[in-house]
Amino acid sequence: MTNLRRVTRISRLMWVFCTLATLAIPLMLAAMWMTFDLWAASHPELAGIQPIQDPMPAPVLAAGFIISMIPGGIAMFAAWRLRALFSLYAEGRIFTVDNSRCLKHFAMAVMAIAVVKPVATALLSVVLTLANPPGERMMMLRFGSPELTILFIGGVFLIIAWVMEEGRAMAEDQAQIV
Repeated sequence: MTNLRRVTRISRLMWVFCTLATLAIPLMLAAMWMTFDLWAASHPELAGIQPIQDPMPAPVLAAGFIISMIPGGIAMFAAWRLRALFSLYAEGRIFTVDNSRCLKHFAMAVMAIAVVKPVATALLSVVLTLANPPGERMMMLRFGSPELTILFIGGVFLIIAWVMEEGRAMAEDQAQIV
């Protein structure tokens, strides 16, 4: 089996995976917020937010879902751009403008998640404690190693996209020289 055939075959599988991931993100977030009272007490990210109402009112759960969909929506966009990239690979299109554009959009979405996630966490902490009496409300802002790692990975993919585009442009220029 040639490398190109292997790339096209695996790219079809990745296309399916990215399609499923795009659909699964909002469904998983909705399921998470619908079962909030079952898992909230043991969740490490929520350990710093105390006290949390039990049971959590439905409007707060709806607001939590909406806030979670901010980074979730960006993650859906990232998966959708990867889906487009793997579609191009499945067609045997390897170094095209569209390939580098898909990879660049994916990288920018990954970097956006790293920036937006701390803001969403802060908003969630406010929403989850809003019904608490004064003095027991809180806002938690967290930016640490996970966000820096995500930002770094997004930057790596962005540079790879730029290099791919530059290589494609150079190959196109060389092909025009007789």
